[in-house]
Amino acid sequence: LAPLIALRAASRSPSPSVFTPSAAMSLADLVTVINDLSAASQFNQLLTHLQSQEEMMIQQLPQLDEVLPALRPMEHSLGMVFILKAKAAAVPLSNLQAVHTFLQQCRRLLLEGDPVQVQMVPSHFATVCAKFANAAVAIAAPAAALRPLQHAAQVLQPSPAHFTPVHTEVLRVALLARHYPAAARLLDASDLLEVAKEKTGVAPRDLLLYHYYAGLACCGLHRFSDAVRYFTLCYTAPTHVVHAAMVEAYKKCVLASLLATGEQPAQPKYTALPIQRYIKTGVPAYSELAEAFATRSPAELRSAITKHEATFARDRNLGLARQCVGALVRRSIRSLTQAYLTLSLADIAAAAQLESPAEAEGHVVAMVAAGDISATIDEPQGMVHFSESADAFDSPGAVAAMEASISGAIGVATKLQAMHAQLCADSQYLSRVMRERVQSRWEDDGMGMGK
Repeated sequence: LAPLIALRAASRSPSPSVFTPSAAMSLADLVTVINDLSAASQFNQLLTHLQSQEEMMIQQLPQLDEVLPALRPMEHSLGMVFILKAKAAAVPLSNLQAVHTFLQQCRRLLLEGDPVQVQMVPSHFATVCAKFANAAVAIAAPAAALRPLQHAAQVLQPSPAHFTPVHTEVLRVALLARHYPAAARLLDASDLLEVAKEKTGVAPRDLLLYHYYAGLACCGLHRFSDAVRYFTLCYTAPTHVVHAAMVEAYKKCVLASLLATGEQPAQPKYTALPIQRYIKTGVPAYSELAEAFATRSPAELRSAITKHEATFARDRNLGLARQCVGALVRRSIRSLTQAYLTLSLADIAAAAQLESPAEAEGHVVAMVAAGDISATIDEPQGMVHFSESADAFDSPGAVAAMEASISGAIGVATKLQAMHAQLCADSQYLSRVMRERVQSRWEDDGMGMGK
């Protein structure tokens, strides 16, 4: 490091040859250029220079660890991104010492980076973040990557509404760390409606995986209705091929939908044809499970789960599949509350196809505790008295929840109007619509002439 320090102490006016992209440079020269151009806020010139020196950085990978301590993230983010990207492609995840060093170097940048500089190279920064996440997973410490990645996502965002590839990494490490509250904070607080490849380096794969991971997080939180929504966004994305993430999303969507509504998920009309064809024949185990659920027979449902247990275990869906049995029983008991005011535990057990009144009592107690139903149990008589919910929805909490829902609906309507206005003024969208209309008109005319 001594030559670097000596060179930094020298004149702060580098010779013209240092700034020439084709000039042969040492890492010491590179540090000087990064310092000088960053201090002068000449980031465009620095970007051009760094792009010309990427090959040199790769050739001198062993010495890059000596360069990084001489740079400060807030002032030299652009230079650090290029250096860490060069390292990211070469850090062996099997070398624990190299992984720990890389994590420490990245952590500085992710927590203290300058948004202005980072947003000049979104793809490079996203690559560094992805390698950082992989490195944390390699040493079995995904939780340690959460806070740096959360901050990195904010740094890369041009606005709070922009989706970035780093959001996908945040959800991935949160799932691997089983830190569902962190995933919930991202899903509840973010309103990611803007997708701009040029500004954030986002790719279709990032969106697919984000919605897939979001669905997994919602399953872990037992928010199955939200999980269905995210899984549906994943498997209905426009495509010409069957993506593995889409297939897995549909499988889990079936299970989440059964848990949330007791029915198979409704397949949107805009689902891509390759996915529609695959769903018809490619997931027989899940189709049979849904059919067994529709019979309202716990015995048939258990039989279907047992029959395809190996498939569900291979897909890591066995836990969700087994939860469907309990969901079916609860749904059967809930339907009884709509028809009866009083019913014996024996009758409930018979209607829900349970083995004993004691088992029925356990389910009723659990449902009352969870707020699913309102009921009281007369143990000496073995009777259950169903009643209307005691909540009159006039408490401050209920009023606040209603106001929040109304505000949220107004906000969504406002954003939809803004997006509609933007689309109406988009030349590419308008030209595509016109082409489709002309094509449709010609097809209709051709059909008419054929007749």
